Amino acid sequence: MTEPLPVDPLPLVQAFFPSLAPAVLERLGRLSACVRAWNERVNLVSRKDVEHLEEHHLLHSLAIARVWRPAAGALVADLGTGGGFPGLPLAVMYPECRFTLVDSVAKKARAVEDVATALGLRNVRVVAARAETLRGPFDYVLGRAVTALPQFLGWAAPLLRPGREGEPTNGVLYFKGTLYREEIAGLKCAAPKAWPVDEMYPGREYFAEKYLLHFAAPVRV
Repeated sequence: MTEPLPVDPLPLVQAFFPSLAPAVLERLGRLSACVRAWNERVNLVSRKDVEHLEEHHLLHSLAIARVWRPAAGALVADLGTGGGFPGLPLAVMYPECRFTLVDSVAKKARAVEDVATALGLRNVRVVAARAETLRGPFDYVLGRAVTALPQFLGWAAPLLRPGREGEPTNGVLYFKGTLYREEIAGLKCAAPKAWPVDEMYPGREYFAEKYLLHFAAPVRV
């Protein structure tokens, strides 16, 4: 008989998302425990950061859920997923959407795939490949400070199909610091919608000067 997966307590997630169904909160707790266990073998998140996994990775990823209402069946790509963030927590939150998590480091991709399997996330596909080799179409492309915005938007642009079924409309959802303004200054794309993450999580200093950006499709670079 297979032993049940351990469940990490998630007081911050519970505090900031008090209406989460118990089953969803439990699965997020199992996700946290799985990532921590894998991190003993593969450096999915930095060693000094793993003690802050809930705030720095889970809660950060779930900021997207504050503003995102994708249509059922939406196709979502998470480029440079690393330890599975933001894709895995969002796949738990949005079981009606289909997620493709991409990372060029094969051992990380294998670990993330194992976590998704252990959690029974049938809406997740993991691809070990460089982002620029991926083929779309997708409704949304996600990323968390993977690289400079011009490069990330260059990867994302050919993958996206325009659409208005979800809120916000199809496009890129990307986490970035205050330098995002300088990075997009020479690009052709329209200015993004920007949500300060610290306003979503009052009192949490870690999120100061962090933004969630939305670039509507089509994205021109």
